[in-house]
Amino acid sequence: MNTEPKRNDPGSVRQALRQAPARFLRACLHNWGWKLLSLFLAVCLWAGLITQDPTLTRERVFSDVPVTVTGTDTLISNGLIVLSGLEDEELSVRLRVNVPQRSYSNAQASNYNPRVDVSRITDTGEQTLRIQASSTTTYGTVTSISPDSLTVIVDEYVTNYRIPITLNVIGSCPEGYYASAPQLDPGTVAVSGPRTIVDQIAGITADYDLSRLSAKEGQVRSALPMKVLDAEGNELDRSLLRITNAGVTLRTITVEQKLYPTKALTVSDLVQLEGEPAKGYEVKNVTISPVSVLAAGDSTALETLDTLFTTASIDLAGRSEGFATELTLRKPSTLSYLSTDTVTVQVEIGPIITTESFSGVRLSVRNLPSGLSAGLAQRTVNVDVTGPQNTVSRLSASKITAYVDASGLTVGEYALPVMLVLDADDPDTLTWTADPAKASVTLLTK
Repeated sequence: MNTEPKRNDPGSVRQALRQAPARFLRACLHNWGWKLLSLFLAVCLWAGLITQDPTLTRERVFSDVPVTVTGTDTLISNGLIVLSGLEDEELSVRLRVNVPQRSYSNAQASNYNPRVDVSRITDTGEQTLRIQASSTTTYGTVTSISPDSLTVIVDEYVTNYRIPITLNVIGSCPEGYYASAPQLDPGTVAVSGPRTIVDQIAGITADYDLSRLSAKEGQVRSALPMKVLDAEGNELDRSLLRITNAGVTLRTITVEQKLYPTKALTVSDLVQLEGEPAKGYEVKNVTISPVSVLAAGDSTALETLDTLFTTASIDLAGRSEGFATELTLRKPSTLSYLSTDTVTVQVEIGPIITTESFSGVRLSVRNLPSGLSAGLAQRTVNVDVTGPQNTVSRLSASKITAYVDASGLTVGEYALPVMLVLDADDPDTLTWTADPAKASVTLLTK
């Protein structure tokens, strides 16, 4: 019996394809809970296997990772210091890391600790340092560092001892107060750092503004920032310098000062004079400059003071001219300050002015016109002469000439002023009066 192979019926194939989705859905929905549970367990098992296998890694890139610098203290103890190349803005790298799958989400840039060890440097000048990073089984292996090295400039590390500190005092004290001399603590320091900088240091200064002080009596302490200067007064970069005193690092300098209230005190014009001026001379006037000085001290001490006195006397012996001299003021121990310690004393010395009377001085007529004769109602006058004692004392009636001037007159009676001629060393310094001041004169024809 011949059996002929059964050929596919196109209609049955199409029917099977139409029924396939429904059959697949029935198959999926059959025991669907168990099937879903099996799928979940399979996924968990797969995930567990991956996380436990350290050979399964993924690459991760970290950018702008800061680089840690180590060994700086060791380098300094070896007498070296890095001048440049370790600036903060430059110390960052890019890390490429193969991270185990199980730690991928927890890995951080800090886990790999990129760093440079400057303690390996042994010489000055330009040096190249390798950047290192840590690889661990937990967080994976660092495959690349970019950049992988950095270049630094190295200098000798030296110390300059006993560098003086000076104050640049600006401004003025609050009104009504005086500040004592500022005291620096300390007055000198030691500066350590790169030789190229330390060798330029000429001194250290600090700006001290008196106007910032509070208007209050008492001790004032201020902490001032310091400036390191070269010989030309230019400020040097102190970021690499260490300023110390007795091994203690200093960031600021301490200034101590005391504020005292002030008061204007009068200088007494009672100056002690000794000796006598030259004969015929006397002290005319004594003036003092300044007439008052500014004093500062404890408020309780100032309340009891109004006048200051000079400490020495002035010798007048034999003097015939005025002069100026300086005298020291007597400063009470309760005062802390005087605006001046001395005053100028101007002594005015001049001749003693005296008046002496002379009676019976003969009176005459001068310049009588030709052809006329004169008759006087009185033949003598009394004269008073005033002037320097030394000049007046050498006068006598015989050295005084009294007359009336008849020049240009004609016959008649006249009251003419009495004129005098004094035979003296310096007649211009003398003044006189005559009694009577006018004389009666009769002019007649001969």
